[in-house]
Amino acid sequence: MTDIVADNDEVNDDQEDRRLSASEDQTPRSFCLQSFVNLYGDEPHLSRFDHIKHYAKKHCGSVTFLCCLNIFLDKIPLLYCLKKYNIRKNLFGDIIAGITVAIMHIPQGMAYGVLTTLPPIYGLYVSFFPVIIYMIFGTCPHLSIGTFAVISLMIAQAIEGVVPLPMDMINNTTIVSNESNSLLNNEKVQVATTLALLVGLVQLLLSFLRLGFLTVYLTEPFISGFTSGAAVHVFTSQIPSLFGVKSPSRIEGAFKLPKFYIKLIRLLFYKINWISTAIGIISIIILFFSKYFNERYKSKIRIVLPCELILVIIGTVLSHFVRLDSKYDISVVGEIKRGLPSPVFPSLNSIDKLIVPAITIAAVSLSISISMAKMFSRKHGYKVSSNQELLAYGMANVISSFFKCYPSAGSLSRSVVQEGSGGKTLLIGGFSSIVLGSVIIALTPLFRSLPMTCLAAIIIVNLKGLFYQMKDFIFYFHISVLECLLWTITFTSVVLFDVDIGLYVGICTSFIINTIRTQKPRFVTLGQVEHTGIYKNVVYFPSAHQYSKIKVLRFDESLYACNVPFFKRKFYELIDIHLEHSPIISCREDTHKHADKFNFKYVILECSTFNFIDTVGVKLLIEIFNDLKRRGIVLYLSECRFEVRHTFDAMKFYEKTEFHIIYVTTHDAVTAARNQLNRASTPDHTII
Repeated sequence: MTDIVADNDEVNDDQEDRRLSASEDQTPRSFCLQSFVNLYGDEPHLSRFDHIKHYAKKHCGSVTFLCCLNIFLDKIPLLYCLKKYNIRKNLFGDIIAGITVAIMHIPQGMAYGVLTTLPPIYGLYVSFFPVIIYMIFGTCPHLSIGTFAVISLMIAQAIEGVVPLPMDMINNTTIVSNESNSLLNNEKVQVATTLALLVGLVQLLLSFLRLGFLTVYLTEPFISGFTSGAAVHVFTSQIPSLFGVKSPSRIEGAFKLPKFYIKLIRLLFYKINWISTAIGIISIIILFFSKYFNERYKSKIRIVLPCELILVIIGTVLSHFVRLDSKYDISVVGEIKRGLPSPVFPSLNSIDKLIVPAITIAAVSLSISISMAKMFSRKHGYKVSSNQELLAYGMANVISSFFKCYPSAGSLSRSVVQEGSGGKTLLIGGFSSIVLGSVIIALTPLFRSLPMTCLAAIIIVNLKGLFYQMKDFIFYFHISVLECLLWTITFTSVVLFDVDIGLYVGICTSFIINTIRTQKPRFVTLGQVEHTGIYKNVVYFPSAHQYSKIKVLRFDESLYACNVPFFKRKFYELIDIHLEHSPIISCREDTHKHADKFNFKYVILECSTFNFIDTVGVKLLIEIFNDLKRRGIVLYLSECRFEVRHTFDAMKFYEKTEFHIIYVTTHDAVTAARNQLNRASTPDHTII
């Protein structure tokens, strides 16, 4: 009875095959790939030496002085900006944007300078010199280079790893003299400038090697999780200044933040400064609502209200006349040097201790900056080159390191303001630097009475955008489990351990997830859409027809060593061949009863998704071809790209299989298989 049902199913399949093939009688017969190439194409067969010779002739055959000069000038985008600058359309907007961003640079520069454990003036230096250099070499007019909270925190950790605090500062028992404090600051500045030099050299090396494409591996879920976790560290570092207490020190190892908060709570019970706390909380409330109204009414207001600068001015004036530092023991900024620094070659004493932090900071800064630059480029329709951006960041850090600057990076908050203020060209940085330079030369001593709690409030409020990124967890949870896992692991490792450890864990997790995606891609069965030569996944197109003796498969990834085991296992599963060894004592009846009866006579593997195939993949296809041949099954390949066929030629694939098993299209391969089955079929079971 079972045999009768099977025969009826086979007859129905044969009738379906005849119905589909009836509409194809007028179409050309199938093309084997080699005959198609001989008829229509002329594939190049160049040796490796010929490729090198052709490349050299193309790029170096007509080298002239003007050619070399243009190559050099192409690295200075500012020249193109000046050449095409439209004064009437761009000048007013650039001036307004430059002044607006410069006003933001002043309080943020001082605040983030303090975050690095350096005096505030060095934050202003970083807001001045790198901006000028980026204006010359950068490609994104809306990116605001300078101080950034996450980078400032990483710089502080690198400095602490090289310059240990004196014992009297660790124990908080002795007031440090001005002389010893000056020596300590000088040593920190030397470390910070050396770090800037190393970060710049790393970025220049990546640019010269044209490795800007590596930034694509620092994916958005990773950057979001990392910066959100780092924002927690930045916020934590400002709480002591907000409440007017000294920061707990000597906290290292895993679970650093919980240990920090335990010590901080003990300090707050006994030493909290209520005046400092009140000033800080009021400052946070004022800044928060000012930024809210700025954001809400930015379309109606041409110039953004400089709420941070207003807070700095009010705080400085109030502190100066009330004498908050002497009467209420509130920490203030103190003396700030006036004028721009003279160029000095960075110290090279601590290079061995700073190489790893420099690579880490370079990776984080370029990933954040380039991602923002590309975001603005997509929005406004201009081109941003990753390699040119690397050159700009590298030059900004290297040159600025000679002027007592620590590493710089792009800031999202300032960049959004710079974009929204109407600026359109790279000259925004020039106008911003004019304002900053004037402040550094003439006005810095006026800020000596500024309370540190005001700077802490500025940093905390500016973390709002980074904290809002935590909602990305829900977004990635709905989109992709793997991306949500990457965000969670990166964020958790940053918060529970440290910023640098979280960075390494996040990068490793990203690499593992990308590897998993390529190791286990989709392997699907294809069917023919009625009256067409189109073949689609039968899961999504249930009406697509599958031939009774022909199996059409597609592997949705390139075939290489990492996914070869998965490919082999899944390939045999889809054609109903079990590679497992039969047990000595069978647990199931008739488990391998029909092991030698195969349903398919032809298996067609569509290779259109193979961008490349390595030697291990070619060896596997040879192994599968010969194994199927022993079982009486023929393997065809279809839609192979030239790069894949070139590897076949190099591996002598055709000598170890057969020459005419590759077809131009999947439909050609199916047609050839049907023709072979027709010739071998009996008159009672004709397929067409």
